[in-house]
Amino acid sequence: MKKLLLLLPVMLLLVACSTVKPSFVFLEKTAVDQNTGLTWAKNANMPGHQLIWRGDDNVYEYMKRLNETNYAGYADWRVPSKEEMAKLIEYARSMGYDQARMDTWPYQKLRQLGFIDVRDYEYWTSTRQSPTEMWTADMTSGAVAPKPEARPYYLWPVRGNSIR
Repeated sequence: MKKLLLLLPVMLLLVACSTVKPSFVFLEKTAVDQNTGLTWAKNANMPGHQLIWRGDDNVYEYMKRLNETNYAGYADWRVPSKEEMAKLIEYARSMGYDQARMDTWPYQKLRQLGFIDVRDYEYWTSTRQSPTEMWTADMTSGAVAPKPEARPYYLWPVRGNSIR
């Protein structure tokens, strides 16, 4: 009985390690989240600059071009929902987050995972708060909050069934 009690922590550790599956599988241009089934663009700043929601050089024009070019073999790229961005941030923060340590902020953790050019600023979501506000995801603090749609933010395309 004593040996069994000594082995119990080791067995629990082995079971825990065997059931943990990595969240992302990185390919050439994409990263597939095995927990949500979503496929994210590996480059988190594909446009190379911030985009506005409406007007010239906007989010919709960029997404239309991305799908017309069949980026990474897919033509169903879209702007992620606030829930999808929150899940991505939640995953990054689960790897160790300390507000006082910049190397633990979500954008840094996502870079460490293998994503390219994750910016330390806010990203668009497709979720509207009001006629003039959209939800954005801050990759520095991890906050997901409504912001004026007239301001420019970064865009990180995603594809797959939407999660809510």
